[in-house]
Amino acid sequence: MSSNQAIIFDLKRDCSEDGPGIRSTVFFKGCPLSCVWCHNPEGKSPQPSLSFNAALCRPTECGSPCLDKCENGSIQKDQAISVDHLRCTSCMSCCQVCPEAALTPIGREASVDELLYELLIDQPFYQSTGGGVTLSGGEATMQMAFAAPLLKTLKSHNIHTALETCGYFSYQRFQAEMLPYLDLIYFDLKLIDDQESRTYTGQSNRLILDNFSRLLKEAKDKVIPRIPLVPEITATKKNLAGLAGFLRKHRMSTCILMPYNPLWQDKRTRIGRKTQYNRSTFMSSAEQAACVGWFNSLP
Repeated sequence: MSSNQAIIFDLKRDCSEDGPGIRSTVFFKGCPLSCVWCHNPEGKSPQPSLSFNAALCRPTECGSPCLDKCENGSIQKDQAISVDHLRCTSCMSCCQVCPEAALTPIGREASVDELLYELLIDQPFYQSTGGGVTLSGGEATMQMAFAAPLLKTLKSHNIHTALETCGYFSYQRFQAEMLPYLDLIYFDLKLIDDQESRTYTGQSNRLILDNFSRLLKEAKDKVIPRIPLVPEITATKKNLAGLAGFLRKHRMSTCILMPYNPLWQDKRTRIGRKTQYNRSTFMSSAEQAACVGWFNSLP
């Protein structure tokens, strides 16, 4: 992938939760973490991939043209259509003949100019509401060669820029290429214990915590930490008290606690990915209150 091309899997307009004002949020494909509760599992792979929504599939009505279109046999039919995602090469030929849009591609190539054209359409809304553009994912820093010139050009149009990041990136490169063109950074802190981080996210937390500490020394006013509250994983007294202590050590007065949302599980089913974490209910108000109490438990 050249520096002028990126793979994104969504562009959401009229967003109000990814920064101040009305915003457009660009979701980049690819993430270095493998969180067992990932809310955007379709963004994990850096390459385009296939989504199959069985609820939309009507094989008896459409005649199943996808079976003939798939050349490697990843689409099969017994009593119903199924997809072997391990065999799928993501050629997307099946998507072209699916009349119900049960088979859809996840991810598309975009150039800086193409993406800018889409984003600048909403510039009047950014200006009137104090909004802007947020880069999310996946993990936008995995496509830094593209994200950096995009941010630079957005700033040349006086557009507020924000980043949602897991914090797992090369700090030296981030410092040089992206940081100068960012107004706001939502930095996710998930687990304070390194072994738990390896177990539940697939990576050590050392680089993440180190990047956070270095970033505060240079651009503290741009950083807002966020903690996803995942029952029995991140939403424990030990973890939240530990993260609170880490933030207090850095004299951080602001932090966002994000309640667990189970709606990601249907996404995993559509892309054929399994997980060891299967909680299917939202956090109750009592659970959320307990988390706040644990987070504020240190003197």
